[in-house]
Amino acid sequence: METKHHRQFWARCGSLAAVAAASAFTAVAESKPVSLDDCVKMALQKNLDVRIAYYNPRQALSQLRQGYGAYDPSVQLSAGQSFRAQPALALPGQAVVPGAEAWGENYQAGINGLVPWGTTYNIGFNVPRASNSLRPQDGFLYNPSLRLGLNQPLLQDFWIDQPRLAISIGKLSIQRTEQDVQELVIGVATQVALAYHDVIAARESVRVQKKAVETSERRLAEQKKRVEVGALAPLDEKQSEAEVFRTRADLLRSEGNLGDALARLRNLVSDDFAALDDVEFDPTLTLTAVPVAFDKKDSWHKALTQRPDVVRANISLEQQKIRRKFTHNQLFPQLDLSGSFGLAGVGRHIETSLDNIGGRDFPNHSVAITLTFPLSNRNAREANKQAKLEQERLLLDYKRIEQNAMRDIDISIRAAKTQFERVGATKKAREFAAQALDAEEKKLANGKSTSFQVLELQRQLTAAESDEIGALSEYNKELYRLSQAEGDTLKKLGILLEIR
Repeated sequence: METKHHRQFWARCGSLAAVAAASAFTAVAESKPVSLDDCVKMALQKNLDVRIAYYNPRQALSQLRQGYGAYDPSVQLSAGQSFRAQPALALPGQAVVPGAEAWGENYQAGINGLVPWGTTYNIGFNVPRASNSLRPQDGFLYNPSLRLGLNQPLLQDFWIDQPRLAISIGKLSIQRTEQDVQELVIGVATQVALAYHDVIAARESVRVQKKAVETSERRLAEQKKRVEVGALAPLDEKQSEAEVFRTRADLLRSEGNLGDALARLRNLVSDDFAALDDVEFDPTLTLTAVPVAFDKKDSWHKALTQRPDVVRANISLEQQKIRRKFTHNQLFPQLDLSGSFGLAGVGRHIETSLDNIGGRDFPNHSVAITLTFPLSNRNAREANKQAKLEQERLLLDYKRIEQNAMRDIDISIRAAKTQFERVGATKKAREFAAQALDAEEKKLANGKSTSFQVLELQRQLTAAESDEIGALSEYNKELYRLSQAEGDTLKKLGILLEIR
């Protein structure tokens, strides 16, 4: 038959087993004090999403440099030989034209390219020589030439052409990908800050529940002594025993929540989750409620000037304006001004023919205007219409993103104010709950109350302490959500991005 002493013995064994299990867990897990700054730095160095995003600006920069390749000049070198045999011709009433063989060689060197204002150029040096078998004594005849040619569009491709379009879009694409990275970093940093405060709140909750367990166990021990001397009914002891196991269950739940919060934080700050499996982060930050003077208009201004999604939408709109400029320029006919200037030489010796070029003996030049236009410019007109519609769509999209940013600011400020008020309210609730419990315990000591009433007030105090912790945590988290809505998280955390 189970006696009172048996029950006390098994209760002590259960307490010792719980302590031993907790000690074993503590021995395995390595406690590592970490600040919020430490966690954010680890996340930005190790987080896989951030590391992947950093490749996009580098690729955009490479594409921009590739676009400048349109202005790289091209060099052309060639050497060739030709032979032509002409048969003899016998015409009625005329002398017979004997057959002949002609040899020819040609050596060319040239450079051509495009300049940023749309002018194309080509510079060529040509050295041909030819012989005729009818007069072999004449030897070779040299006919070198030096030529410079230019072509300048005057309407189509004058304001902007395909290379200038690609470069202008490429410059903005770099800024766009940088905003992508900044938005991702802000998101990760905010997640780390929220997870960090979740760990603090969970840790504080464990502390509160441990205190509740200690209090309930102490009260049970006191009541057991009073039951033994007959000063208290056994029913009160049973109520206290039930309270002990209830607080232990709450402690286990709080410890589980702490483990989950630690796992989420480890996942954010590391690219090797298993490596931190035996590490328990110990946040060095203490939950406090620092009052903040909110300024909605200032927050709106921050969001509309520095929030990545707003800036990115504006960049997309600027890119489309450049495309629209290009399609509008393509509506004009092609009017090109071209010209050339050259020098030539001729002689049986190469030195003589080159002297002709040096002395400008045989100059030549040309100038021309060429007009080209399609009978139906449907392709260009429809392309310009599509660009205009896309620009209007992106403008509306930009306005929508601005509207959403202002809405997010409004919600975040209201939520932060509410949570700050909750901090004050929960603090007062906790203080009054502690006073009520203290008064009820004195009444119990004087025999004017019951254990049930004391236990109920103890539960209310524990709940009030948990509510205060939750309010403190949520207030601080709302401040980080507000910074994210403003696009100001990096400045708040003192992070300086070096993307390229």
